This record gives sequence, structure tokens and C-alpha cells, in this order.
Amino acid sequence: MQVRLAEVIDEERRAFAALVQPVPLVEAAAVGLLPDLEFTPGPEFAGLGADAAKVVRRAWHAWELRASWSWSRLEDNGWAVSSVVDDAFGRRRKGRPETEAAFDQLAADWIREARRQAALHGEAPRQLVAVKIPAAEKEPYEERAHDPLTTWEAAVIATYQVAVDWPSGTVALLVPHLIGEHLIEGATSTMPVSRLAVPDSALPVHALLRAWRPEADDEG
Repeated sequence: MQVRLAEVIDEERRAFAALVQPVPLVEAAAVGLLPDLEFTPGPEFAGLGADAAKVVRRAWHAWELRASWSWSRLEDNGWAVSSVVDDAFGRRRKGRPETEAAFDQLAADWIREARRQAALHGEAPRQLVAVKIPAAEKEPYEERAHDPLTTWEAAVIATYQVAVDWPSGTVALLVPHLIGEHLIEGATSTMPVSRLAVPDSALPVHALLRAWRPEADDEG
């Protein structure tokens, strides 16, 4: 029964992976390399008044968070910016078209820089990493448990999995360099992540994964 269950799960994983485009996953990881926003005042932000700098920074953080953990194209995360602008303007119209155009340009600049960073790191060696899959979470009084993985994490695990150890709930992934760094940076106590590369080791990946102890990483 356990073998059949594992086969069914892997069939579902492969079906999910077939829907994933690898390039957006790498570009999402590259978002974390962008420098912090520096706001430059201009007439195009006049409609926001004295709150212009705050609104731009809120839009930047909203877009950065959404884009870095999404499996979709960077362009598909523009609503994270527009929702901040909509909230800032409310029902006011004065200066809104100019401000919206300025935010569109800002988002385009962020996307262009993220893709430049992805290209710069495109030749870096892939990384072998281990991930402990977090258990589904259920809040009190909720009927259904929800998946704690972001769509980006789920897509990466489905796409780059090379080994799995079901008893421990861990998987090994062979990922592009930027994705490995993003996974490690986003690791938590409920989803530990660690590099599995062992110098001069002849052990197969399955053996390395079975020997991995996430709790030892936490203690270190």
C-alpha cells in the first residue's frame, strides 16, 4: 500500500511539474538580489502628496514579496503594485493616471533588473539541497487544512525533485544556483533546507538524504 501511495503521489507531482515553466522560478529567486528601493521624487507622484515616498515603498515591498514567492511570470504580479496605488488614491482622480503610469514604469524596471540578475547567475553550478516538507496546517474551527508551501516552493519541489524519503518527509532537489540560495534563505523551523553536497562523497543521493538530520542543522 505504501509503495502504491508513493507511486500515486509521484504521478501527481509529475503532472504538476508539467504545468511549471522553469524560467519564472529562477527569475523569482533573482528578485531577492535587487537592491533596496531608492525613491526619487517627481511630478508624476504629485497625486500622492506628502505620502508619495511611503506609498512607493509599500508598493515595492508588496511586489517584492509577491514576485519572489510566485511561480508565475514577473509581469503577472503587477496587481500587488496596483492594489497599493488604488488604496492610496481611494476615490480621488487628480494625478492618478500619471502616478499609475509611473508605477508601471517602476515595475518594469524591477522586472528588467531581476532578469539581468538571473542572467548573471545563469552559469553558476546547480545545487543539491535537502528540504523537509512541512505538514499541512489547520487552524481551530477550520474544516480543511491548508498547504503552508508558497506556490513557488511547491513548483520548485515538483520540478527539481531527484530523491525522496517518505518516512522522514524529506526530498532532495537539484536546482539552479539562485533557486538553491532562495530556498536556503527562506528556510524556517517548519521547513528546514540544507545543502547536500558532500566533498569526495560517493554516496548516492538517496543515501545522503536518508542520512540528513534537519534537527542537527537547527542545533548548529
